[in-house]
Formats: sequence, C-alpha cells, structure tokens
Amino acid sequence: NEYKSYLRKMASLKVVFAGPALAGKTTLANFLADATDVAGGEYHPTKGVRILEFSTSIPDAGPAPVEVQLWDCSGDPREEVCWPAIARDTNVLFLVLPIEFSNADAQFLETLFLRLGAQHGLKESKCAVLVNASNSGKSSHHELPQMFSKVRSEIVTLERGDDFKNLFSSVISSAMNAH
Repeated sequence: NEYKSYLRKMASLKVVFAGPALAGKTTLANFLADATDVAGGEYHPTKGVRILEFSTSIPDAGPAPVEVQLWDCSGDPREEVCWPAIARDTNVLFLVLPIEFSNADAQFLETLFLRLGAQHGLKESKCAVLVNASNSGKSSHHELPQMFSKVRSEIVTLERGDDFKNLFSSVISSAMNAH
C-alpha cells in the first residue's frame, strides 16, 4: 500500500499525546517508550512538549519495526503558542483524559481535537481518545462530547500494560491503513 510505503520512508511516525494536565500522558508515553520513570513519584508537569523516540511492531505494517516519535504535550492551555508546531506533520493524535474528567477537561479536549487534528486535516480515523484509569480502580467514565462520536475511545490502564501496547499498535495500524 502506498501510504505504508510512505511511512516506511519517513524518518519516523509522528504520534501526539495531548490532553488536560494530570491526565497521565507522560506516564503512558513513558510506558510505551520503555522509559524508566513510568509511574509513581512526584508530579512534574510537562513544559511545552517532550519527544520520546522508540521502535515498535505494528500489525499489518510488515516485519520491520516502525520508528515512532511520540510528542508528549503539556496539558497547560497557556502552551497554546506551541500547538501549530505540534500539529504540523502529525500522523496520529491520541487525546488523553483522566477517568474522572470534568466538563472543563472535556471542553479542553474538544479544543485540542480541533486545533491539533481537524484544522490540520487529520481524519477521525487517525485519532483516538484514551481514558486513563491507571491507579484509579474505576472502570467507567462520563460520556464523551458528541464531537468524538466517530473517534475511537478506550479506557486504558497500565495495570493491563500489554493490552495498552496492543491498543496503541492497533490505532497506529488503523491510521496507517486509513490514508
């Protein structure tokens, strides 16, 4: 497939994690990249953006691993000045919410979806909402805004880390096939 070939020729696949502060974006990103600081410890908000690079296997993408450049974005709305650079050349957008999200969190997610995805031509098939239930003990959440009715959404938890890695690969694979 032509799009898969294009992605293989790229230096890496650009994946963005965005969402409100305290949603767990950095913890999820560290887990995927096998970074050392996965869970626990003192909270340190991300300033601007933090980029992690790693290789991963993607179903239907062939035997060679795919190089991923994961952009872990600040949840601070004051970092809005960075959004155009973050959105540029994004292949997949993951919007992350905590399981106990507020209406303000949901509205911020809508803004991120529009500004990082829709305004730059990123199709819904190349986006997913991750509702982070790690360390919460909860398994249900509020209704997502109607805007996300065509966007894949999943509850994720690091307690089932292999399931999360498989979901990540599945979303990437679906996005690659959606061209």
